[in-house]
Amino acid sequence: MKIIAVVSMKGGVGKTSVTANLAAVLAEDAEANDIAVLNLDPQNSLHMHFGLGIALEEGVACQTDAEGDWSELAFPTPYNVINLPYGEVSERQRKAFEACLGTYPDWIETRIRQLGLPEDGILLIDTPPGPSLYLRQALACADVVVMVALADASSYATIPAMESWLSNMETHATLDNCVLVLNQLEPGNKLNTDIAKALANSYGERMLPYGIPRDDEISLAFAFQQPLSHYSPDNPALEVFRQIADCLPLD
Repeated sequence: MKIIAVVSMKGGVGKTSVTANLAAVLAEDAEANDIAVLNLDPQNSLHMHFGLGIALEEGVACQTDAEGDWSELAFPTPYNVINLPYGEVSERQRKAFEACLGTYPDWIETRIRQLGLPEDGILLIDTPPGPSLYLRQALACADVVVMVALADASSYATIPAMESWLSNMETHATLDNCVLVLNQLEPGNKLNTDIAKALANSYGERMLPYGIPRDDEISLAFAFQQPLSHYSPDNPALEVFRQIADCLPLD
């Protein structure tokens, strides 16, 4: 099984949407139970991309038993993507979960392995923006890191900080298996285009050549609690998501 951590240095870049739609296109040709998503973001919204409702209370943050596992928290969806939500938790529950993450560096990886997902399966982890215990746990087991950013001045300034943080962490993930994906590109926006070119010059092959365009249907798909591939199967942005999926260094 391969594990993909989807990360960002700041919020508002569409990281969760990218996670959901990448999982959906990976699931198009996959066997049942081959593709899964794990939400480690306390905002707990990833499951809504897959039609699991708004207030899904059960989730991985509710499980703080050292002997427990996540098998009963793996929800099937109509889109061939297994969903492990964060869960709606109280402040006390959140702190207890984070205490587990701080005490046991392999807490997340151990529970992922216990799920018994197929050997050729893929699990994507959605993480909260910036440095955190959640990010450290995700990077400890990730085979590939997808860094999502916008082609704007703020992302341009924060990407080096994220790369510095990644390179200084003692985890399984390194900059060698980290790729940069630009989201919400606007071809008619000169500043947007210029920053995208500058990032391409700086990051070379580590920036994937397929940027995700700004598209209202991506937001509408989320509003209807569906991946884009099901809400609008002919949307051109889907081909971009498929190209990104094909480019990920999973071999």
